Amino acid sequence: MNEISCNVCMDLIPLVQDGIASEDSRKAVEQHIKNCESCAACYSGIVPPVADTERLIVDVRRKVQFFFVMLLMFGIFFGLGLTASSELFYNSLIMPIVGVFGYVIFRWKSLYAVPLLLLITNVISFVLNVFRGIEELGMYSRVMWTGVYSIFVVVGIVIAGLIHYAFRKE
Repeated sequence: MNEISCNVCMDLIPLVQDGIASEDSRKAVEQHIKNCESCAACYSGIVPPVADTERLIVDVRRKVQFFFVMLLMFGIFFGLGLTASSELFYNSLIMPIVGVFGYVIFRWKSLYAVPLLLLITNVISFVLNVFRGIEELGMYSRVMWTGVYSIFVVVGIVIAGLIHYAFRKE
């Protein structure tokens, strides 16, 4: 009988233990665990099977980063949507939170990345509103508000950076 690899054995162990593996798979696993201590330990339940942890960590980080990017963009669009309304003052709360999400994603690069993202989003919003025939604010006014929001964003970034510095492991 051909020798199976540890990865194949780890895949087959749960099936063999549940009694749903084929006879050949069961024999292959039994043959393998006679010669492999780590797989035998997993089979007996002493050591839990080890997954590809690096790949799992990268996948989780990528999903968490995507989630924070979506929160960042939602905050930017929501805040820019409030610019020409009577709820404009809520941006003094929203934009520092956007800065915190920016810090989580970009670290200190967020000091220029998030304000630049704010400016680009605001310009795109202005151009789309011009094409739709809706002109709430002029371009100068939008750039001015982007500057004000950038100050709030930088405050959030600095706060997040200081908290990160205070709680870092030494």
